[in-house]
Amino acid sequence: MIDQAQTDKFKEILELCKNTLVIFPETKDLDLFLASYSLYSFLVKSDARLLSPKFKLKVPSEIVDFVENKNVETELGKENLLISFPYQEDQVDNVSYYIGEQDKRFYLTIKPKKGVAPLNSNNLEFSYAGSQADLLILLGVEDLESLEQLYFAYESLYKGTNNHLVTINNFIPDFGNLNLDVSPTSSYCEALFYLLKDLDQKDGDFLAKSNIPTLLLYGIESKSRGLQSAEADAETFLAVAELLQLGAIRLFKLDASATEPVKKLVKTSVKPQVHLVK
Repeated sequence: MIDQAQTDKFKEILELCKNTLVIFPETKDLDLFLASYSLYSFLVKSDARLLSPKFKLKVPSEIVDFVENKNVETELGKENLLISFPYQEDQVDNVSYYIGEQDKRFYLTIKPKKGVAPLNSNNLEFSYAGSQADLLILLGVEDLESLEQLYFAYESLYKGTNNHLVTINNFIPDFGNLNLDVSPTSSYCEALFYLLKDLDQKDGDFLAKSNIPTLLLYGIESKSRGLQSAEADAETFLAVAELLQLGAIRLFKLDASATEPVKKLVKTSVKPQVHLVK
């Protein structure tokens, strides 16, 4: 469970911020993805985006109906429309714009120099650049450079001078204004449940009306191999019980191969010797 003082600080930051980016790295860790997706789903009502530099994780068929892959974006900039074209010094005389009064359209005029052929419209490229956010939440990110296109050219966004950078990790990184440590818990999803449960006290029963409990429960069971791993403790089982009370549906199916190491361990274990005291 995340330290309560950290949770309270996180709540204070959330109340100050309006535009949130939830970012997770390229990963094969289903637990990390479901925790990130659940946090995004909880914050989406306050204008949040979910991003990853690459998203190739195959979502299990049992929960595919509960996850919208299209919600995971791989490009950060989308604020400004960028128009570009191959440029030669003598090709452009000036650039101007006007707004048509009748059709209410914006017209950009690129005037070539006298005697020079006008620009070929086929060479124009349109894209988006720039991003505004007052809160960045990074889950499981060890190195900012691993975020690739989500970081390069946006370094100032991560410096936290005009915004907040919060990390949620099972380790303490060397960046961020606030580092939420989930290492005491068995999984990211377990830690996120307790965090969202605390946040939900203000919003009432948002969790109970969403698919978040089902996703978090699946993440917990997946990470703990159906609650059989040694990392699953009392807090884990309490989280499972509360998620079920919130309406979570148990969809996780334990792969038979996952129990194989346990069987081998039983077969090769040494029987305890009993010594009788005379």
